[in-house]
Amino acid sequence: MIQPPRKRATMVGRHQECSVSVELHDLHHGNWIQAMTETEVEEREDMGDKRAANLDATIHVPGGPVKEDPTPVPDAPPPLEHVSALRIALPQVLASTAKNMLLLDLGMTVAFSTIVIPALREGNDPKGLSFTPEEASWFGSILFLCQPLGSVLSGFILEPLGRKYAMMVVNLPHLLGWFLLYTAANKLTLYSAAMIMGLGVGFMEAPIITYVGEISQPRLRGTLTSYANLFATFGMNFIYILGTLVTWRVAAAISIAVPIVTIIAISQVPETPVWLMSRGRHKDAENALCWLRGWVSPEHVKKEFDELSRYTEATKLRKTNGVVNPAFTGDDGTVVQQPEKEFEELTMKEKIKDFVRPSMLKPLGLIVGYFFFSNFTGITATRPYMVLIARDYNMPLEAYKATVVFGTVGFAGSVLCMLTVAKFKKRPIALSSMIIAAISASFLCFFSHPWVSFFSYMALAFSSSYGAQGLVWALVSEVFPFRGRSMASGLSAASSYLISFTATKSFQSLEELLGLRGLFMFYSVITFIGFFFLYFIMPETEGRPLEDIEKDYEKNKSKPNDKVKLDNVV
Repeated sequence: MIQPPRKRATMVGRHQECSVSVELHDLHHGNWIQAMTETEVEEREDMGDKRAANLDATIHVPGGPVKEDPTPVPDAPPPLEHVSALRIALPQVLASTAKNMLLLDLGMTVAFSTIVIPALREGNDPKGLSFTPEEASWFGSILFLCQPLGSVLSGFILEPLGRKYAMMVVNLPHLLGWFLLYTAANKLTLYSAAMIMGLGVGFMEAPIITYVGEISQPRLRGTLTSYANLFATFGMNFIYILGTLVTWRVAAAISIAVPIVTIIAISQVPETPVWLMSRGRHKDAENALCWLRGWVSPEHVKKEFDELSRYTEATKLRKTNGVVNPAFTGDDGTVVQQPEKEFEELTMKEKIKDFVRPSMLKPLGLIVGYFFFSNFTGITATRPYMVLIARDYNMPLEAYKATVVFGTVGFAGSVLCMLTVAKFKKRPIALSSMIIAAISASFLCFFSHPWVSFFSYMALAFSSSYGAQGLVWALVSEVFPFRGRSMASGLSAASSYLISFTATKSFQSLEELLGLRGLFMFYSVITFIGFFFLYFIMPETEGRPLEDIEKDYEKNKSKPNDKVKLDNVV
């Protein structure tokens, strides 16, 4: 309850005016009285004189009359409006959905070769285009070969543009790529479209990875990153469905609408508060944080805003008077803001030296290893040839319809991951998925019955989407420190697609060497090894603040007396 304004009283003595410091609360009327000395209060309480609680502010006490203090006392601040958990979560979900439209386009791009290769291998294109087995393998993998260049460049593009505008710009290569696929009159145009879209996929990796990690609360981050994988798998399944309904050219024409809608959606969401703070735009950062936490007032986000401000300042690496410091701190450990003019940017050599610190290399090793094992479960390598594999195993469904089933099962795995990651945590999901994927691949080696093969491939698709592949991208958005996160995310994505290229391009050669069933045994063995890799290396990050995860990877914990004092470096 808000208390009424207090009355303040002052006692006039012979030579000076002194303030009476005792306050009595009127239990009957709710008035605050300042009119008596402490001794008088005790005496009146001992006598049980209840009239003391109703004294007026103008009564007289020994030593002089009491007069009202004209200085107004402000009212107590009103309590903050209650904000429901749904209202807090909703803007984070909306912002993530806008960003995830990029992943919808990414999934469609990755899966598109699945409906193109069978048509051109069989010579079913109206314009007379056809593929040899070698040409088909290049078309199915060249996207992954071009992506790493886009990923590395995206780290440089991301920082000056910011996450939001970078996510809008990366739609342009996909607009051009879908148009070229629709109008392609020769194989060179097909390859060019695949290369352009590969660069586009690479460009989008760093902003989409960092965006969700920087806008979401720790308790929602795991769910929202899994939510992203849902869009990628739905994009793949959407292409498989289009492959059963229309020709691949019409499917490309329909796909042109996706990047257009994506640009419009992303334009409606805010930039990440962390990036805005790193650019000194604190008011914009506060407004963005208010939007992301339920369209609330600055008072509601003050604590989180102060923590983000401290974290952002502490992660800066600048140079002043020849001394490189991650942050300036005062004697009490608080960050002291310094004018920008006192700093100069680091040289490229110094930036590279900072990048190879243990807190960057350790998580990078985890991510690259995870990408390697998740891409060799068998799904990535066989996706462009899914129709042909369904026919080879004599699966009970028509081949194109089988791809829709596999895509739907993969989508279900992504949905289940999103719904259960907060409860089961990331480590158990990743480890169980790797085991299921390994067993499923071994079944495809040892059993040739059509229904057993069909369900084994379904289990492989489900486990890959549920955790074997789905969670690695969530880790990318969490394990890297803010200082260098953009570059590390780009390098991680580049490594992912180099590994994907290797897995996809090697499929034809390994199939000729080992046979299709022997190849699935090869994938099973690698996946089993991946299980042990994750068991010993992968930390649990679900529900933890980014700053705590970063500290886990630091080589040495800093001690209070190790902090760099401001007066030592200025």
